[in-house]
Amino acid sequence: MFDIGNVWDFDLRWDTFAYVLKIVAPFLMIIIAILGVGALLYMVVVAVKKAVEK
Repeated sequence: MFDIGNVWDFDLRWDTFAYVLKIVAPFLMIIIAILGVGALLYMVVVAVKKAVEK
């Protein structure tokens, strides 16, 4: 019938996980960088607004 031995093969699972991670990692880094810059700009804007109000 079907050979499902590879489903439980941990080497195959980790190789597949590593392959997917290599493909997805650059896009995740871009998204994380954009969110980080956005958070930093938000903090700067809030600090400037508080400084101007005083």
